[in-house]
Amino acid sequence: MSGMADDAEQQRRNAEGADGAGPDGGTAPSVRRLDTGLGLAVLRAGLSGVTLVTYTRDHVAVRTPSRPDYLDGNTLDLTTVPAAEDLEGYLGRFDETVGTLGARHVQLRWEEPLPADAPAVVPRPDPALRAASAAHGLALSPVTVLLLEGLAELPSAPVARSAPVPAPDGQQGGAVDRQWHAATVLYRYAAGETPDDWRPADDGFTAWSVEQQRALARTGRARVWVATRHAIPVARCTLVHDRQGLAVVEDVVTHPAHRGRGIATGLLHAAIADHLEADPTARVGLAAVPGERGDALSRRLGFRPHATVWRAHRGPRCAGGGTTRPPRP
Repeated sequence: MSGMADDAEQQRRNAEGADGAGPDGGTAPSVRRLDTGLGLAVLRAGLSGVTLVTYTRDHVAVRTPSRPDYLDGNTLDLTTVPAAEDLEGYLGRFDETVGTLGARHVQLRWEEPLPADAPAVVPRPDPALRAASAAHGLALSPVTVLLLEGLAELPSAPVARSAPVPAPDGQQGGAVDRQWHAATVLYRYAAGETPDDWRPADDGFTAWSVEQQRALARTGRARVWVATRHAIPVARCTLVHDRQGLAVVEDVVTHPAHRGRGIATGLLHAAIADHLEADPTARVGLAAVPGERGDALSRRLGFRPHATVWRAHRGPRCAGGGTTRPPRP
């Protein structure tokens, strides 16, 4: 069983006994249902079959043996908010499970629930946890996980055409392959606007992770969407799902010259509407940096806060972390 299938089964077990009824009394998923660990599940939704996900009583170990430098593919997700005095024990478990496969970094993650009307501001960590993290050389950073409450109508007609990139057909250099290449080139603008900004990017990781994304697309678990103006790709996003009712929007990037026109909003709306047409009861989530542009955009589309996920990180700069990032498999 793949790591993502394990995640889906764990979510079903976690939700047992919770009120899963929708607002009309049916069984449609509701944002306000209690879901233990759903915020972290959203962050794991894009993992491919090369990442191993295993569960214990108090943590989820995520390991990618082929890429020990992949930050979000090599992490220890805690099932509860840790006590300050427990951090040392969890660091030991990271070393025993993830570190043994060659990861040079350390990352622990946990989530804290948020009310659906929580403001778009950067949260403050628990002072005791912040002090304990600093004592162990860990830097704390928050990510807001939001769930779609209801897809809002677009305020105006889209200024760009949004369409999915077909799944890879195996013809290298063919029309589909060229569309994938054009979508991939847009990733560089997540790092900045100039070649100087792009040079620090890990091209090897980008190539590897796009291959994982292609594999997910071939099995029907991922769709890459591109917005075009005058036949030129100007924005992209990815929608992945776990086949069990959880879909996640990732990797939203707009060319700098085309920002501020509502293109990303129209692109996400098209991708989400398409998925909900195929699976009307699906839950749709995404992760955003609190208070930044992606957070505001998602709220306008009908997403509401679900949880703050805290990352406690130590070690070298790694590939594949964050929310507006190079492609994440």
